[in-house]
Amino acid sequence: MVLTMVGIIVYRGKAYISSFAETEAGFHVRIEPVYVVNINGEELLCALRKALAVGNPRIPTPTREELSRKGPVLRATKARSMKELAKTGAAYNIAWTDKGIEVETTRLDKQGRWEFDPEKRRVFPSDTPLEKIVAVILEDIRSRPEVWQ
Repeated sequence: MVLTMVGIIVYRGKAYISSFAETEAGFHVRIEPVYVVNINGEELLCALRKALAVGNPRIPTPTREELSRKGPVLRATKARSMKELAKTGAAYNIAWTDKGIEVETTRLDKQGRWEFDPEKRRVFPSDTPLEKIVAVILEDIRSRPEVWQ
């Protein structure tokens, strides 16, 4: 069970951090505010702490029309589509669950869309400092120059 979740999207040399809301239907959607920071440990930590403070509010399930509109991250990045973000970006979700802290990292699927890479999924004990989680994410970002340069 997910207790809290935040996400990071890395695109064109910046990190875009947001919280998620849980819909009444049980799925999560990114919400505002989106914090835009440089890709370094200090700025990522600060933005993640702000996103965590927003929490994961419960909201009514969006209509199909609402879901088809540009979400807050697309507006913040000025990308035309999620597929454009996926081409040269990466996404990371950090979820605090009853089993620990789960970090999921994306890769491209055959259609050029994001999917979570099961080989890069990491689970940390629930008392792991946020600094360690950020260090793991930064290590992955730096291993993918196409993502952050």
